[in-house]
Amino acid sequence: MFNKYSLEVSRIFKQAEEEMLDLHHPYVGSEHLLLSILKCDKTLASIASKFDLTYDNFKNELLLVVGSATKISSFILYTPLLKRIIAQAGEDAKESSEELTAKHLFRAIIEEGEGIAIRLLYGMDINLDRLYDELSGAKQKSNQKLEILNIGKDMEELIDFNDTVIGREKELSLIIETLIRKNKNNPILVGDAGVGKTAIVEELVRRIKNKKVPKNLQNKKIIMLEMGSLVAGTKYRGEFEEKLNKVIKELENNPEIILFIDEIHTIVNAGGAEGAINASDILKPYLARGKIKIIGATTTLEYNKFIAKDKALMRRFELIKVREPNIEETKEILNKIKPSFENHYNIKITNKNIDDIVYLTNKYILDRRNPDKSIDTLDSVCAMKEVGNNSSKEVLNLQEKIKNINKQKEEMVKSNDFKKALFYHNEELKINNKIKIASKQMIKITKEDIINLISRKINVPLNKKEDYKGLEKFLKDNLVGQDIPIKNIIKNMAEFNESKPLSLLLTGSTGVGKTETVKLIAKYLNVNLLRLDMSEYNTDIATTRLIGSSAGYVGYDDGAIFDSIKMEPFTCILVDELEKASPSIINLFLTILDEGFITNAKGEKIDFKNTLIFMTSNVKGNKKIGFMESSNSYNDSFSKEFIARFTDIIEYNDVTEEMLDNYLEKNNIKDKSIIKNFDFHKNGFRGLNRFINKENKRIRN
Repeated sequence: MFNKYSLEVSRIFKQAEEEMLDLHHPYVGSEHLLLSILKCDKTLASIASKFDLTYDNFKNELLLVVGSATKISSFILYTPLLKRIIAQAGEDAKESSEELTAKHLFRAIIEEGEGIAIRLLYGMDINLDRLYDELSGAKQKSNQKLEILNIGKDMEELIDFNDTVIGREKELSLIIETLIRKNKNNPILVGDAGVGKTAIVEELVRRIKNKKVPKNLQNKKIIMLEMGSLVAGTKYRGEFEEKLNKVIKELENNPEIILFIDEIHTIVNAGGAEGAINASDILKPYLARGKIKIIGATTTLEYNKFIAKDKALMRRFELIKVREPNIEETKEILNKIKPSFENHYNIKITNKNIDDIVYLTNKYILDRRNPDKSIDTLDSVCAMKEVGNNSSKEVLNLQEKIKNINKQKEEMVKSNDFKKALFYHNEELKINNKIKIASKQMIKITKEDIINLISRKINVPLNKKEDYKGLEKFLKDNLVGQDIPIKNIIKNMAEFNESKPLSLLLTGSTGVGKTETVKLIAKYLNVNLLRLDMSEYNTDIATTRLIGSSAGYVGYDDGAIFDSIKMEPFTCILVDELEKASPSIINLFLTILDEGFITNAKGEKIDFKNTLIFMTSNVKGNKKIGFMESSNSYNDSFSKEFIARFTDIIEYNDVTEEMLDNYLEKNNIKDKSIIKNFDFHKNGFRGLNRFINKENKRIRN
């Protein structure tokens, strides 16, 4: 069989057969061929020795693992695997228009990826990827021509190697373990936005660069690919598939490249135009084979929506859940990255600043996750201090003065007045000294700065101390006969605990000023007033107007009333005529008053902790309410659980003749007989102005 091969290759095959006979093995396999190459080809043996792979080492490993038999085989048989390796080596040589050599055989053994030789090499911790690259001798040269490097970005060029990731050892270990697996070696990081999925991959890049990973991952290169870049420019049918297949082929031929796809759920629909298949369908077979390595990252919501529904795609990835770090871990992260912010802004950040940032951010910013929201707050407060830095303004003013002094100094020199020129020179030195001192002054962050920043972010006046005495006077000037209820309302607002929303139940007869009180409070505080008339919410399905429709129902994508609270958290909510609300609405408000937040139909958390909730009820003045007979107490109309959730219950006084007299005096109406026919017992103050105007017109006529 040696006639069609060169003398060199024939000698290698012959030596392989002798190795097989010497070891008393029944067949010639890939292990014997590798032994023969290491013995016969000095050049390849020298390359292999760089990886601690020598003839003696490999033979000892073979004897240790496989051993030898006592009986010598009388036949020389080549295994099917070895025949396949020889055929593949011949094809490789033919494609490159070369004669078959030992190098082609060596590379074919590694490319096959199976057999006793490969298993022994893995057992000896030989880095096959690096060995293959060394044998090919064109690693760096070929990388420059790869299409994937044109559309992707090398993460080593994007990240800061001075940064570090804290508290993610478990996730990093799981990624590394997945990547060195033989099959299905594709990890996918799933977690809420902002928990640090991309940062974990960046830390993996740092560890690969610093050789702090197993040998199988050393010298790997992580390329970040955006699906938009892959789709870009593919106008016609088939162009996208051709481009993606080219990238996949490059990944197969360059095993040192690991692909990182952020927002990996986009592969499900990418390229799926009419008559074309999407990226996920093209990638599935290659992902299962383990020939390419892909790291993915996506949010929990998008993973469930796109990837989890495609079971074939889901099982090709190893799911790694990335949880949100707790308070202490977040503080540790901020303390580690603190020096980089101090250097960037020339600012002093204390441990107390970090504690305040994490505490206040977690308390008031509920729609985002740590560590992203705390890091953003730290960055923003530093930028805010930089903008308002007085020393920077002082430096600018001093630099402007130096310009003027230099002009005057030059004029004095031109006019030969060197005495004045020396004076201006000394002034210049003094100002330069002031600039140096001012530049060295480090800015300090206070708790008030952090509160001011978060107040601007969430649109809640956390730093504003209300003038409650002024509010009390404003209410008493506009309402008659309700001094005690007003005093109780002001007391509750002054003692407001921000852990739960302020919730007051205003009860009393109709027309006593309950609704008017809330409108006046919103006007004085200059806040948004959200009025909900419960006569419009007397059916169970009315909750969809407040929190949205469930998925699959009409209006799911439409906005809901409570969505406005996300944009204006400091809102005054007026729930009018509470007794008319359906039980489902009552239960909804029960959750708001108890927890301080609710979750809308889209799974988004809406925070009510900074709202002022006022509910009005006419229960005490009604003989019949809804289907309830003779109910004259709110305790009979609402459950004990609901009543117990209110911050306080404010009872308004019924309207009396004395109140009416006071009202007329305030409006400069001296003729009190004008309202003698007004039924204030039934209407209270409601409609009084209209009645007075009507009477005045009648008297004039």
